[in-house]
Amino acid sequence: MAERFKLASQGRTWHVMARKGAGAATEALWLSLGGCPDQIVATRVYLTLKAREALK
Repeated sequence: MAERFKLASQGRTWHVMARKGAGAATEALWLSLGGCPDQIVATRVYLTLKAREALK
């Protein structure tokens, strides 16, 4: 199963990225859900999204 969310560093901000599209990985489009200068806060948001996804 392909990852639906990822955490990426862009400059001095951390972005939680969400994959848009149900196709293969080459067709996927990654959208930023927002950036945060604090890695700990961005990681918490990322882990919350992963936990919610696991509950579905």
